[in-house]
Amino acid sequence: MRKSRLKLFVWTGFSPDYTDGLAFAIARSKTEARKLIEEFRGYDVYEWGELSIYSLSRKIARCVSGGS
Repeated sequence: MRKSRLKLFVWTGFSPDYTDGLAFAIARSKTEARKLIEEFRGYDVYEWGELSIYSLSRKIARCVSGGS
């Protein structure tokens, strides 16, 4: 059985409060990525926002600008 490849999981609109947040993880699955983020954060996330998934076999750049 071949191991699945790592992917980049990016959530925009993550855990909004005053402004939207951003979260990312490099993992093999969405479930694993969410678990890694919740372990890093120290508690459960209730609003994940929009998810984009990227293969790590190509170049990619994204940014999120702050604002008021």
